Amino acid sequence: MSAGLAGAALAETAIVVFAGGKRFAAKVDENETGRAFLAKLPLTVSMTELNGNEKYCYGVSLPTAAQYYNKIEAGDLMLYGSNCLVLFYGSAGGYSYTRIGKLVSTDGLAAAVGSGSADVTFEKAVLKTTIKMDGGKPEVGIDTNLPASVSITKLAATSLSAVESDWRDYASLSDMERDNCRFFKLKAELD
Repeated sequence: MSAGLAGAALAETAIVVFAGGKRFAAKVDENETGRAFLAKLPLTVSMTELNGNEKYCYGVSLPTAAQYYNKIEAGDLMLYGSNCLVLFYGSAGGYSYTRIGKLVSTDGLAAAVGSGSADVTFEKAVLKTTIKMDGGKPEVGIDTNLPASVSITKLAATSLSAVESDWRDYASLSDMERDNCRFFKLKAELD
């Protein structure tokens, strides 16, 4: 038996933020600023501490669409002016920013960025299937840079022309159903 198509379902706007040895999933907004930010990735910057709630660095020029924010939350990724990248690890407010995106979860973010300067890397999220045959059955693996906290489901179908409802969770299939699968993909839940 030969395994067929291996694919992944992940928004083009999903990124991973690396800081202090930890990984955080984030979503970039689908706008001109977000697209321009994605085009710069991967990007590693040294970010400076400010106000006990944010890290910033100058030199990342992006299109602007600034608006006033009464409240900014931990995990917000913003642009101050036209070239200052800001990652909030605490709440703030009362300033004008262009929104770039938001981290999915901020658990451990403050500890990861620490109290001084921090090197932070932003890169596009990777989600790929790996398939190897084991005893005549396909073993579907995952190649990703997403944090372990992101829920990833392995899906399988018997035909490339399968409609969305025909794709089933690979873990729930019987041995006989697994024998008939030829097409595989992954689905990541970034909520």
